[in-house]
Amino acid sequence: MLLYLEYLPSLLVAMARIYPCAFLVAAFCFQHIRGMLRHTIVVVMALLPAPAIHVMLEGQEHSALMLGGLVLKELALGLLLGVLLSMPFWLFESVGALLDNQRGALAGGQLNPSLGPDATPAGHLFKQLAIFLLMASMGLGALTQVIWDSYLLWPPTVWFPLPAADGFDVFVGLLGDTFTHMMLYAAPFIAVLLLLEFGIALLGVYSQQLQVSTLAPPLKSLAGIGVLLLYFALLQDLIVGRMGLLKDLKHSLGVFFKVSLS
Repeated sequence: MLLYLEYLPSLLVAMARIYPCAFLVAAFCFQHIRGMLRHTIVVVMALLPAPAIHVMLEGQEHSALMLGGLVLKELALGLLLGVLLSMPFWLFESVGALLDNQRGALAGGQLNPSLGPDATPAGHLFKQLAIFLLMASMGLGALTQVIWDSYLLWPPTVWFPLPAADGFDVFVGLLGDTFTHMMLYAAPFIAVLLLLEFGIALLGVYSQQLQVSTLAPPLKSLAGIGVLLLYFALLQDLIVGRMGLLKDLKHSLGVFFKVSLS
C-alpha cells in the first residue's frame, strides 16, 4: 500500500497538465461527461507519464509547497497546450457561427440576452463533424501523442520555463493562421448571403410594401443550406487537412519555451 502512495505526487503532477487539455479540447467530450467519470478518464491518462515523473521526483523534497508550485506550473502549461489543441475545433465551430450569424439565426439571442449564450446549430454541426473526421482519419491518438510529446519538451520537474526568443511570435502566428483560415473557409457563405441580402434590400427600396425584415431570414437560410450542400464535400477535405496539421504541432511546442534541464 505504501508503494502505491509514493506514486501519488507524480500522479497529481501528471493530472495537472492533462486536466486543462481534457476540458478545453472538444474531442474528449467533457461537456457531455459528468461526475466521477471525468476524473477517472484523467487519472487513466495520467498513469502513462506518472512513472517517468516519479523517477524525476526521486531525490527531491516532496514538500507541499513544492508540489503546489509544480501543479500550478503544470496547470498553466496544460492551459496553453489545450488552447493549441482546441484551435482546429474552434476554427470550424466559428465557421458555422459565422454562417448562422449571417443568415440571422442568432438574432434572437442578440435581441434578448436573457436567452443565454448564443446557440449556433451550424457551429455545433461543424464541430461534431471535425471530431468525427478526426476519429475516422487519425484517431484520438493524434491528440494524445501531442500531450505525451509535451512532457519531453517541457519536463514537469523543471521550474519556470522561459519564453524563447521567437516563442511569442510563433504563438501569434498560429493564432493569426487560425483566424485567417476561419474567414477563408466561411467566405463562400458570407459572399453569397451578402449578395442575397443586397438584392433583397434593393427590392425593398422599389417595393415599399414588401416586408424585407420578414422575407430575408428564410431566404438566407435556404441559400445558406444550398451553399452548404455544394460546399460540404470540400469542407470535409479541409477539416481532414487541418486535423492533419496536429502531427506538426509538436515541432512548434519546442520553440515556445527554452527549458534548461540543469
